[in-house]
Amino acid sequence: MRATCDGEKIKIRLHCIDAPEMAQRPWGRESRDYLRRITPATIRLRRLDRDRYGRIVGEVYSGTDTAGREPLNLAMVSAGQAAVYRRYCSDGRYLDAERRARDAGRGVWARSGEQQQPWVWRHAKR
Repeated sequence: MRATCDGEKIKIRLHCIDAPEMAQRPWGRESRDYLRRITPATIRLRRLDRDRYGRIVGEVYSGTDTAGREPLNLAMVSAGQAAVYRRYCSDGRYLDAERRARDAGRGVWARSGEQQQPWVWRHAKR
């Protein structure tokens, strides 16, 4: 995700999730479009870390107040538009949301394939 903060363009890696790559059609485009639909003009970023590519790793919330709100990261998993990246996530909320999305056959869970584990697909494409 890209955002502008105080006039500076930043890149954000959504904590706990891994979405299909754009080349994983149609999953990558569907995931990107879903994130665009649920992301308002103003977001709140809860910064957790910085990855090896210099991106901020964090949870993104709609609006400016995070109290009682679900992060967009979690909404992506709940909708089946991203998988939990277990290597970097042990948060039970994400694991529960993925299980429910799988059970319901939402998004990437509608049918089996590499879109369910983008990290495996990326490694195989190297």
